[in-house]
Amino acid sequence: STRLGTLNIVSAGNVGAAALTLGAFDQDAGSGTTTFGGAVNTNTSAGVSVENTNLAVNAGVTTTSSGVVTFTQSGTTAIAAAGDIVSDGAVTITSGGGMTISGDITTTADTIQFASATSLGGAVALASANGAVTFVSTLNGAQNLTITAGTGNVTFNGAVGGTTRLGTLNIVSANNVTASALTLGAFDQDAGSGTTTFGGAVNTN
Repeated sequence: STRLGTLNIVSAGNVGAAALTLGAFDQDAGSGTTTFGGAVNTNTSAGVSVENTNLAVNAGVTTTSSGVVTFTQSGTTAIAAAGDIVSDGAVTITSGGGMTISGDITTTADTIQFASATSLGGAVALASANGAVTFVSTLNGAQNLTITAGTGNVTFNGAVGGTTRLGTLNIVSANNVTASALTLGAFDQDAGSGTTTFGGAVNTN
């Protein structure tokens, strides 16, 4: 019933954890898979940082006190539908083997960045409260994506739906929206305070 301070895993093979209530979670290296099987809650600015081979987030991750969420995997990252992230700091996910996202991500005026190839495993909602939302690489998956960025920019640097057509891409709010090729069920932007730029072909069905 007493919150731990920082849990620092310097190195490991597989890491499996049920519920974690901590000041911060920091994994520096890992040769296997880290699995969050229960809710993760931190309350310092260090937040949750995982650098390893593979990551499975099967329950919610919550940070307060400006805590960041930084996932850096040389292999794969899988965030289940139950693995919603509610972060008081920036969320950055980098996955050399690609990532599958099924859970929602919410920040408090902080950036959300997917730095590697991304697939949607389920309908996903991203809400950044005026923070930028960026997909650095490709985005695929036959699912709907909803983005509420407020006055934040929304950027798709890679092709969207190039391998597997997305469902509806709904941008509820944003400043500038910049996209390369879009292959979707539908594109629906409800509001925007800047410029929306289609830099590539748009195809809906």
